[in-house]
Amino acid sequence: MTKKAFKSQASSSRAVSGAFGGFSNDAGLGSRTTGLGGIASSPLSHVYEPPDLRGLSDPNVVVAFKNLQKKDGTTKSKALEDLQLYVQSLNSKQYGLEEAMLEAWSKVYPRTSIDNSRRVRQLAHNLQGQIATLCGKRFARCMPQLVGAWLAGVYDNDKAVSRAAQDSLKHVFPSEEKFKTVWLVYQVDILRSAQDIIEKETTNTLSDERTTSPDDALSKYTRTLGAAVMTITNLIETIPQTDLAKSQAQVESIIRGAQIWKLATSSDAFVRRAIYRLLVVTLAKRKEDLDPAVISANMLTSALHISQDGSAYGYVKAIALVSAEIPLAWTLHYQGTGKKSARNRLCHFLRTGSQGGPPEYWGCINDLIEHLPTDILVGELGDKIDNLPSDELPSYVKVLNALHDGVVNKNEPRTNSNAAWNTYLSASEITARSLRNSDQRTRLLASFVQPILLQYIRPSPEHSRWTIAGPQPQIVCIKACLQVLNHDEPFFVEHWRGLSAQIVEDIKTSLPEQSKDYIRSQESLRAETSRWHNLRAVLLEEVKSSSLHNVLSDTLESELEYAISTLKARNGKPYGAAATVETAMQLMPKLILKMRATKTRLCTFVNNDSRDLIFSPSAKYLIHTMELLQPACDVTQGFNQCTQALVEAPESAQKKAALQAFLSSRSIANNESLASMAKLTLEQALRKDDPNDWDIVVAGASNAHARKDLTDDLLATMTESLSIDAQRLPSIHGLELLGKRNTQLMSDYSSTPEGSPLLARLLYLADGPDDTVTHRAQGLSILLQDAMLAGPDGNQISGSVVNLIKRSLCEANVESLSIESLVKQAVQAFTQSPEADKFALVAEILPGPEQWARALEPFVSTPPNPSIAITTSFGGAMTLIENAHKIEVNVSYDDTGQSLLLRVMRYVIDLFNTTSMFGVLSTEQRLVLAKNLAVTVQLAGDNLSVQGSMPLWVSSETGIASDVGDSIAQAQSHLASWLFAAPESVLTESVLSQLLEASLGSSSTAYYSGRAFSAIATELSQLHGFSGDEDVSRLKSALKSPDTFTAAALLFSASGGPASLRSCNELLADLTVFKFRAEQKRCLRSLILLNCIFEGSEGLVDEVPQQRLVFFVKHIVEELPQASSPAQAEIIRALHAVLPPLGDVYGSFWGLLFDFMNLALCGSTEDENLPLLSASLRLLSILRKPHMQERNDDLLDVWTDYKCSLAKTLIGLISKLKDYPDESHQPRRIVNEILSRQLVGFGTFITEDVEDLYPVIASESEALQIAAYEILHAIIPNKQEQVSVEKALEKDFEAKLPGELLSLILAPPPMDVLAEADFGRNMPSSLRSYLLSWKLTFDHWTGASYTLQADYTKNLADGTYLPNLLDLIFQITVTSRHKPVDASKFAAETYGPGVETPEKDTHWLLIHLYYLILLRVPTPAKIWWRDTTNRQTNLAVQTWTEKYISPIIIATELSAIKDWVPSQVTADDNPLTVKVSHTTHEITASIPIDEQTTSISIRLPPSYPLSRAEVAGTLRVGVPENKWNSWIRNAQGQITTSEGGSNALIDCLLAWKRNVTAAMKGQTECAICYSVVGADKTLPKKKCPTVCTTPFPFIDLGCKLPRRPAGNFYPLLCILDVIMLPLAVEKISGANARVLIVQKLLSCWLPISVVQK
Repeated sequence: MTKKAFKSQASSSRAVSGAFGGFSNDAGLGSRTTGLGGIASSPLSHVYEPPDLRGLSDPNVVVAFKNLQKKDGTTKSKALEDLQLYVQSLNSKQYGLEEAMLEAWSKVYPRTSIDNSRRVRQLAHNLQGQIATLCGKRFARCMPQLVGAWLAGVYDNDKAVSRAAQDSLKHVFPSEEKFKTVWLVYQVDILRSAQDIIEKETTNTLSDERTTSPDDALSKYTRTLGAAVMTITNLIETIPQTDLAKSQAQVESIIRGAQIWKLATSSDAFVRRAIYRLLVVTLAKRKEDLDPAVISANMLTSALHISQDGSAYGYVKAIALVSAEIPLAWTLHYQGTGKKSARNRLCHFLRTGSQGGPPEYWGCINDLIEHLPTDILVGELGDKIDNLPSDELPSYVKVLNALHDGVVNKNEPRTNSNAAWNTYLSASEITARSLRNSDQRTRLLASFVQPILLQYIRPSPEHSRWTIAGPQPQIVCIKACLQVLNHDEPFFVEHWRGLSAQIVEDIKTSLPEQSKDYIRSQESLRAETSRWHNLRAVLLEEVKSSSLHNVLSDTLESELEYAISTLKARNGKPYGAAATVETAMQLMPKLILKMRATKTRLCTFVNNDSRDLIFSPSAKYLIHTMELLQPACDVTQGFNQCTQALVEAPESAQKKAALQAFLSSRSIANNESLASMAKLTLEQALRKDDPNDWDIVVAGASNAHARKDLTDDLLATMTESLSIDAQRLPSIHGLELLGKRNTQLMSDYSSTPEGSPLLARLLYLADGPDDTVTHRAQGLSILLQDAMLAGPDGNQISGSVVNLIKRSLCEANVESLSIESLVKQAVQAFTQSPEADKFALVAEILPGPEQWARALEPFVSTPPNPSIAITTSFGGAMTLIENAHKIEVNVSYDDTGQSLLLRVMRYVIDLFNTTSMFGVLSTEQRLVLAKNLAVTVQLAGDNLSVQGSMPLWVSSETGIASDVGDSIAQAQSHLASWLFAAPESVLTESVLSQLLEASLGSSSTAYYSGRAFSAIATELSQLHGFSGDEDVSRLKSALKSPDTFTAAALLFSASGGPASLRSCNELLADLTVFKFRAEQKRCLRSLILLNCIFEGSEGLVDEVPQQRLVFFVKHIVEELPQASSPAQAEIIRALHAVLPPLGDVYGSFWGLLFDFMNLALCGSTEDENLPLLSASLRLLSILRKPHMQERNDDLLDVWTDYKCSLAKTLIGLISKLKDYPDESHQPRRIVNEILSRQLVGFGTFITEDVEDLYPVIASESEALQIAAYEILHAIIPNKQEQVSVEKALEKDFEAKLPGELLSLILAPPPMDVLAEADFGRNMPSSLRSYLLSWKLTFDHWTGASYTLQADYTKNLADGTYLPNLLDLIFQITVTSRHKPVDASKFAAETYGPGVETPEKDTHWLLIHLYYLILLRVPTPAKIWWRDTTNRQTNLAVQTWTEKYISPIIIATELSAIKDWVPSQVTADDNPLTVKVSHTTHEITASIPIDEQTTSISIRLPPSYPLSRAEVAGTLRVGVPENKWNSWIRNAQGQITTSEGGSNALIDCLLAWKRNVTAAMKGQTECAICYSVVGADKTLPKKKCPTVCTTPFPFIDLGCKLPRRPAGNFYPLLCILDVIMLPLAVEKISGANARVLIVQKLLSCWLPISVVQK
């Protein structure tokens, strides 16, 4: 707000305050008189007496009321909201409202309710209702002064404000009776309030012109005025006259007065509408109180002439009622004459049209004209034309012309057209009836009605004003025709014949084919004759006059005759003529067939001439005409001839058009030639995708008369084409066209067994990779399913879906539907199926026993991978499978690489995830489902452990393994919910029984069934205490039988009871005496069962007698070399459980055991040997534990003897394992992880073959990479001290980084490979290898001397190592991301592998490496950054470095300088003082010279070290400026040329110190003032030329000697030697000595007389 505006507003408020005396005690605040002459102020006026706020106890309420009196709408809104909160708080606390607040609100509410701000008005009404509710009956005394404004708010022109007022009233007066009582009781106050507004208020009284714009003031006034009028209207309308006795005089005064009706010409539409509504209500309720002269003057004379935009409908409704109730208002009481005459004003009003009004406007115009006095409409006696002046038109002509102008007004909405034209015809009808002269009527019809017919039939630009723009022009035209017929039939007949003749002429003269406007001409003729025949057909139905029928028939016969003859003569080129014949035959078949001559002519024409015209543009009309003539005429000849001609004709556009017409006709039903041509056309359409061909195919397929075998053949061909790449898109195109024409046909076809592949193919394509095909196929499938669902047989879709699912669950191929689509279809069918049919449906859509068996068969016959023994509870039991050699199985896969079994499993799981289908299954179905799902989970789990070992899928996509893992987890969850909730249920017992039965034997099926049983039984045991050894006899028989898998399942699932302990003792006893060489299989079986007991019953070994365990261990350790590899693995597994209790047992078996482990770890690393390696490594970790070795000296001695050998063995093992990837091989990954932990533990014993670990960094195993890194990371820094010593001792020694390490950092992995990697699962091994190798590279700087670091830096500079690394770092962390990585979330100074998620681990390592680059070798980084050609990348790198890395580097450098300073303190004369500021990132170095200090500063910029450190001189002392600047440049050069880091800053400081020290060397202080630096801050530069050659200081002002004639000086020291020596000898001191010295000094140069003075 400007100052001027502010002052104006302030002065206004002061004027108001001053006028009313502010809050003075003498002001009389309760009075309604103002300080302006004592005149009462209106409750709505902007000049008002402020409310008395002294009685308010809450200061916040006082502030709110004061804010409510301000001008700003926002301030008022906030004040009202605060008052609302206050009132609500009173309501919640059940406190009453203060009287002072009620009085204050009574004063501010009326003017607040009409505020310009919509929000203020809305809140005011809301608060009014709340206050009224809170006050209850106390509010009644305030109602007289508030009720008017409150009720007026209901009629606010803003809907939100109106709704707020209504809601507040309903809240206070909830019933309709109470609300009516308010109107009745306070009628006088309501009328007084409204009358005051109408008669007294103006824009200036309601608004302050100083602070309110004219538009806002007018808006406020008209809104208030309109609401007041509406209040009066509602009062008159709702309150009976008998109840208005108290306000009778007021009502009559208002209605009879002219002031309110003058508002009919208001500029505001809201006010006008209110007045017109008041007039309508008054005419209905209190007509006798109206003054006709007043109404005529205001509603007709004045209002007819103004714009009624926004109020036209209300106005015309009012004046129509005035015409009916007070017709004299148009004549007797009308005061205008001449141009202001009633007729002229009416014509002016009619010309404006509806002015945006609704269609009902024209209905009111019709009522107006009906009740309009005849003199106004047609003039006196019909205004005889002979008696009128030549320049004056008859009255009816003026009125009809004006009305016509309004109808065709360009602003008239199109939706009003029909209503407007109907009103116009009604007006012409009224006028015609009013005319007494027939000639006048004929002229009227000819001039005002007949043109409608002419323009409708034959449109022309000259008569465009008669064009009917509405949606149904024919209805208007028919009404016009009937009107003409009713008044003058001969006139109509004459004009009808004339129009017919013109149409015949149009047929004859239509343009030839060679003309460029040929099509436009023929289409115009076709549309023209179509309208003509439609009109004729309606007239034949509506008019019963035989003479007229004869006329219509005669003209039709003539038109058809000329049309046929024209077709013959011009070879069918004018297809508009053919369309004429077809339309006539279609609309009036009975009439034409009754006309014998015409019928004969038509039959002869189609039979004899159609063959010649079949390839003309008229073909489709002729074919349709032939259809319409059947069966009244025999047109077989014509059909046959035309069909034969089509077969014989070559391909052409004309032939395609004719064929399309024939295929659309009924003749397709029994014509083989047409069917053959339709099939041939389909083949051609699939090859070329020609739209014309598709039009033919769609026409034939969608023809309701086509044979079913034809449509089925066409759809089958299109379905097959969906599987052919070249024909897929054309086929989809054809199906889309057919779906638009006849979706039901496709639906019916898809519901049949033969047609079910159509939906399957569309669903398959909807899941495809091609987006174009996907979207279109998805749209077709949705269209087809919706049609099937909405068809007459709602089960169509269910049957089709069942067939589709059955076929998909029986085989897997590249065209199999995706699991997601199958599940979606099944869920849709299940949810839409009636409850009674769901059981049968579920049996159909779920896989049955045969489908499960077919899906499982290829996999249960396949032996598992030997390495699976590491991850399964059965251990090496798989080696006991008969015929366990790998066999080739024939497995088919879908396009995503999933086998049938995997598809079935995922389908079932997803189905149960989304539906409650399990509750519908029978017990038998649940049993089949649970048993097979349990086995499938084991198979899928094996393939997840070792990908490819059980080929359930062959996809190379990384996501499928994750999806299968999720499916397995969901399957286990479902099994748990089905089986574990009630362990003794029939289902649980049946599943376990069948699985145990299936585990009999030694086949792969038995193996997997046993594992499934074991998994379920073990889970049951853990959850419910279920014991697998409750049936002791079953367990005993299983141990004795050859069914190893059954026994293993039972033993593993046992809970450690007596039966388990007994079985354990028996097996230990047997194994203690077995000879492994002779009884390999038996020993292996016993070992497997023993390990199953140990795995399933933790702690059971502690209950076995120790002596038995000792015998067992000694025996099997001795037998280890003779056992097979699987048996050795099982022996070692058994020792895992047995050896810890025997830790204190001494014996030689410890050495034998270590010897075997050392030998086993040197063995093969193939899958067959992985169980042995895993068991050996686990046993090694057990034996290395301190609590084991502390208990047994034998074990400790053996460990001491073998640890170095084992370390070397482990190094060799890791070297062999490094070439095997383990990401998709869980057993190998487990071995690698155990090995890595062991290696790290052996780190202190690894002294040899360290170089063999560098290739391991490039391994594809994360565990091996990290193990090698950890070992090398610990070894490399320790070696740098020795290398530094060698570098110092040998002058020519040049250190180099290991070549194996440099080969690993030679090139980073390609970015396209990294882009495809899934960092959510793991960091790519190639990237980890590259980055860890760099970390090891920088480890060489740790502990290395400065010169050694320089050698390493030079070594890196020889290649493109660092630029490649920097490119990679910023591609991953900055440039390739929408938002750079936030490095503040990572500790850039350190790095620890395996702590974060793979993605965060990658970012952390990259950030740490960048930190090391800037710390160790910043110069190459600066060069790389400087040479970056991409400006955007350059800025991004600088910004990111400055934000995250530079602060750490700067802090590190400053700390290094701070630590270096104490070591530089020496006893020299010029000590270097260094101050470090971490806040300003500055280093200040100073050297004292005499009593002054010379100093420089080194400032590290925010982007250091990308931006170089700046050296600046802060205080120069003793040297010239050019030499000082040279020193600064020298110091800056040390930073620039150095390799960077804190060493560069130290070199800079030392270089500057050397320069200062060198400059001060040999300088002597002044003998008098003892100063080396003079007052002008320069060093000594003169030598004594006469007495001595000492370089004395410069001549100081305090001891300057006079010049001799030669211009030289005698140094004071020489003079003082002469003077001071005698003084010293004579021992003269004090004042005498000073006097003597001065005299002697002066006597050296001055005459004695001067000295004496």
